[in-house]
Amino acid sequence: MKKAILFLCSLMLLGFIPAKAQKVWSLQECISYALENNLQVKRQELNVQYNKNNYTQSYFNTLPNLNGQVNKGYSSGKDFDYFKSEYVDQNYWSTNLGLSSNVTLFGGFQAINNIMMAKYDFLKSQSDLEKSKNDISLQLALAYLQVLFSKELVDVAQNKLEVTSMQAERSKKMLDVGNIAQGEYLQIKAQESNDKTSLVNALNNQKIAYLDLTQLLDLDSTGGFDIVVPQNIEVELLSALESVENIYAKALETMPQIKSAEYDLMSTKKQLSMAWGQLSPSVDLSGSIYSFYSEVAVNPADPTAEYPNKDQLNDFYAKQISIGLNIPIFNRLQVKNSISNAKLGLNDSKLQLDLAKMALYKEVQQAHADATAAREKFYSSVEAVKYNEEAFKYTSQKMEVGLVNSVDYNIAQNNLISAESSMLQAKYEYIFKLKILDLYMDKPIVL
Repeated sequence: MKKAILFLCSLMLLGFIPAKAQKVWSLQECISYALENNLQVKRQELNVQYNKNNYTQSYFNTLPNLNGQVNKGYSSGKDFDYFKSEYVDQNYWSTNLGLSSNVTLFGGFQAINNIMMAKYDFLKSQSDLEKSKNDISLQLALAYLQVLFSKELVDVAQNKLEVTSMQAERSKKMLDVGNIAQGEYLQIKAQESNDKTSLVNALNNQKIAYLDLTQLLDLDSTGGFDIVVPQNIEVELLSALESVENIYAKALETMPQIKSAEYDLMSTKKQLSMAWGQLSPSVDLSGSIYSFYSEVAVNPADPTAEYPNKDQLNDFYAKQISIGLNIPIFNRLQVKNSISNAKLGLNDSKLQLDLAKMALYKEVQQAHADATAAREKFYSSVEAVKYNEEAFKYTSQKMEVGLVNSVDYNIAQNNLISAESSMLQAKYEYIFKLKILDLYMDKPIVL
């Protein structure tokens, strides 16, 4: 019978275990792989790079510009000939060349405020990236623990099937010698069939748990994939949880969603400063150099001689430099509305920060309450397993001497299995709730 059980389990596992060598992943490897390859994280990284480019450009915007111009034109028609003092028909090509540059010497401090605004937008995008990584890490931790939970449920189902099969063998021997009725033996065989079904369900649930984890990792399939089972996955029930106030105080300092809201507030303050800066006069410095040549240009030294292009460029070469003062007087109330909208944006950012802090406090409260409830549930389930083990052991001993029937035996066994399953579920639920609290306390998610 044992050989048959082992053969059955092997067949079930063959559908799940690939023939090729498996890569065994730890939780840290899963998280690292996901953070490097997850598409949502990659999109957020692109956003960070985009804001970094804007931040860099804000510095370059303070530098003078330099632009060159080349204009080549064709003219046809009457033109005044100064040497003949009359209008003549002429068709000719001409070219204008030049360089120009300008720089803002003062613009209401808008340049420096723009630099600071771009800096805070860049830092905000980095915080948003960290928030995405935290979310992915928690999802992976939950999926990883679910696989561990499903593995232990498979072990429980296998152990239950083995115990029931052994009991069925004993019952068969007792039936052969007439110590029990055939109905008793059939009850045990029926339970054995139910336990086989339970094992199949547990294995299917394990496959689904593996599938969920590999999908979070964006792997093509579960083939060649397995996880590390930690040597010591037990949790300490005696250690007290940190208070909500301590966890919240630490979370305020480290949680990226709070930093993101704070950077957004700083950015909108600089936006308001830039809006006020539009009321200020601006001072610009500009300069240019230019020259030209034409097919009909006359050599001033000798009107009858050829006038080379090089000589024309030298003769017509000119430079210009100017300082301009621009004083805003009336611009269709654009500046006024810009300031008003910037104030609204600043007030909204303040509210967003308050909302983020409020949401974080509620999250910490909920996580602490969930961890406390999971702790109590786990503690109760441990006690339940302890007493159900004793009850099943006592029932098994009575079953061997014929003092109880198979119905009582099955009830005791089912109670034990149910208690063990509940304990496993409570244990992994408690572990996951502790990992959430670790995240708020700026601790790494490890097993």
